[in-house]
Amino acid sequence: MNGTDIDPPDTPADTSDAADRERRYSAPALEKGLDILEFLSECRDPLSLQQIGDGVGRTKGEIFRMVSVLAQRGYIERLEGDDRFRVTDRLFRLGMNRPVNRSLIEIALPFMNAFAETTGYSCHLAVMSGTQIVVVARVESTSHIGFTVRIGYRQPLILTGSGHCLMAFMSARRRHGLYDELRRDDPWIDLDALDRTLDAIRAAGHVARPSGITEAVVDLSCPVTDRREGGAVAALTCPYLRTRQVPKGPDEILASLDEAARRISENFSLD
Repeated sequence: MNGTDIDPPDTPADTSDAADRERRYSAPALEKGLDILEFLSECRDPLSLQQIGDGVGRTKGEIFRMVSVLAQRGYIERLEGDDRFRVTDRLFRLGMNRPVNRSLIEIALPFMNAFAETTGYSCHLAVMSGTQIVVVARVESTSHIGFTVRIGYRQPLILTGSGHCLMAFMSARRRHGLYDELRRDDPWIDLDALDRTLDAIRAAGHVARPSGITEAVVDLSCPVTDRREGGAVAALTCPYLRTRQVPKGPDEILASLDEAARRISENFSLD
C-alpha cells in the first residue's frame, strides 16, 4: 500500500501546534479587563479593589492598574469619598450606537409617543441581552401619575413581561438555544412549563401578566418583529396600573399597544 495515499493521524506535534496557536492569540490584559467589567456588571453594590480581586480570582496588585485604566476611560467609576467601584453605562451607550439599535429607536419613538398621548400610559422598548432584557427607549405617561422604568434597566427574561414576549415570538431554534443559557443560570428551571407558557403567549399574540417585579402592576407587552430576523427584535411594553385619573381597562390599552408595535414592525422591516 502506498503510504502517501492516506492522511496520517494527528501526532503529538500537531496537538502542540494547536496549543501554540491558541496561546499566540490570547490577550491576558484584555481578558483581565473583561473579567473585571463582567464581574462588576453583575454586582448590585459597589465593590472595593479587594472584593473585585477576589471576584475575578486575582490579587489587588494584579488588577490595580487595570482598574485605574478602566476608571480613566469611564467604563467604571469610583464612588466619591470612597474606595469602591461600580460599572458605568458607557458600554451600554456604545451598544446603543450600533446602527441597528439607533434605527429601531428612531423608528419606535414617534409611535411610542402617540401611544402615550392616546392612552395616558407610559411605555418602554426592551431588547434581549443574554438572558436579560434591557430597556433602550421609554416614553413617560402624559398624566400626572404614571409608572415608568429608566433606560438601561435590566432584569432576567423570565421575570418580566418584556422577556416573555421576546422569548415567545423568537424562532423555535433561537428559543431552544436560549434554553441552554437559562439552564446554565438556573439548573432547576422548569423549561417544559416555560415552553407551555410561551406557546400560550404566542397564540394570544401578546403578553398580559402580573409583573414579576412590582406588585399591583400588570405587564402588557407586544412584539416588534422583523421579517429578516424571523421573529421578535424588541418588546413594546406598558406597565399597566389602573388609576382613577385614567380609568381605561387593560384590553383597551393592549389594543393601542398592539397597533403601535405593529406600526413599528412595519417601518423597521422597510428600513
